Amino acid sequence: MSPRRRYHVRWPGLVFAGLALLIGAASAQRTENMLVWVFASMLAWIVVSGIISGGMMMALRVRRRTPRVARAGESFEIRYEVASASRLWPIFDVTLSEVADLEQSPTRLEHCPRGGHAQVRSTLTPPRRGILRLQRFRCISGFPFGLILKSVEWNDPVDVLVHPRQHVVDPQMLRTLVGAAPGTHAALQRTGGQEDFIGLREYRSGDSVRHVAWRRSAARMEPVVIERAVPARKALVVTLDLSRTEGVATERAEEDAIEWTASVLSRAHADGWSVQLVIDGFAADQTEPSVLTGLATQLDALAVIDLIGPRQAPQRGTMELAAGTALRIVPGRFP
Repeated sequence: MSPRRRYHVRWPGLVFAGLALLIGAASAQRTENMLVWVFASMLAWIVVSGIISGGMMMALRVRRRTPRVARAGESFEIRYEVASASRLWPIFDVTLSEVADLEQSPTRLEHCPRGGHAQVRSTLTPPRRGILRLQRFRCISGFPFGLILKSVEWNDPVDVLVHPRQHVVDPQMLRTLVGAAPGTHAALQRTGGQEDFIGLREYRSGDSVRHVAWRRSAARMEPVVIERAVPARKALVVTLDLSRTEGVATERAEEDAIEWTASVLSRAHADGWSVQLVIDGFAADQTEPSVLTGLATQLDALAVIDLIGPRQAPQRGTMELAAGTALRIVPGRFP
């Protein structure tokens, strides 16, 4: 990265320079020692301010660290790794920020020793889902007097994938939604089914004592345990319908549907469902694969949906892609 360095003169520096010029003009008319000394000291402050801030900013080295993913409306952390490449100049009072119109908390580095390292953290809040492109970040300092500011900008493009906002979906709400969905199997609506009894078997090393059948063990004079069948994992197919074949939905309604889809997926995964996601309405090359599994993959796909792009007819028969419960989310009609 090739940094861009600049000097900035703000109104305090301009006022100070104006006063210095007035005192300089007065000292030229009346050569009194006091006026000359004041004028000389003010010039020295200006020169020293530029030299110190310029020297330490020339030695400044910064690396930015960002996460791969974030969530819309929630702040994420950015780390700035600062180093001084000089054995002469330490770093003092540097403010770091992104050169972008984003909601960012200010971060300030108070001190970094010469030849040493320091780390500061800032938080950034993405306003919407999608790909957040961060380009330049700036370091600025007016140390020691604040008369002349020196800034250094680095151009370091990085993309952060922003997942949709998520609403609160409690387990009861999920069971209600799934229970009302077409294709729901009654057996899959149980919150935590009991394991089915298979029979008894000999005790093996590592078996829990809670599974030991004590009465049968006493009768047989050897320990036996109860063997139960592991219940099948509940399956759920969530289809997000963005085909607009049943009337034109507003962009806000479609964004709400995307957010609720992300919320339902997160809740279902947390409750132990085996979840698949189908996105109807976009060309296959935009949502490959057409059936998405894994929460991270599903949220990534929801994050990059382009609502301005062309639409296609819904994929008929997607309800039968997996055995289990099917839930279709339509903009403007959910929840």
